[in-house]
Amino acid sequence: MTTTVGDFIVERLYQWGVRRIYGYPGDGINGVFGALNRADGKIRFIQARHEEMAAFMAAADAKFSGQLGVCIATSGPGATHLLTGLYDARMDHMPVLAITGQQARTALGGHYQQELDLVSVFKDVAGAFVQQASAPARRRRCGI
Repeated sequence: MTTTVGDFIVERLYQWGVRRIYGYPGDGINGVFGALNRADGKIRFIQARHEEMAAFMAAADAKFSGQLGVCIATSGPGATHLLTGLYDARMDHMPVLAITGQQARTALGGHYQQELDLVSVFKDVAGAFVQQASAPARRRRCGI
């Protein structure tokens, strides 16, 4: 079986010591969820009731463990719901990684359903650490 970008991300997170991901599923991130399922429990997914809570859970994980907290949400509104929890982590100088989905490359810029300029949306809370991987080869330039 071919390694997908989702498989690569899950393996890299595991190498970084991540053992928990907090989030809410959605079709924009199915590739990562498939990879988590194939990883046989290396990283535990903890489903929140809402994306905002997932980000707060990741921030709390970072605060109490001293490790990288990770949250995940789908594209559009799901992604923007992470912002409050990410600001909480930022204000407390805690390391939290947010993984979000995005519309297909071919749909970007066409006002497609739930399309947002997520790089711009996350720029204030994440500064220079915002990256968008629009193609598998792009993951290298994103630092993963």
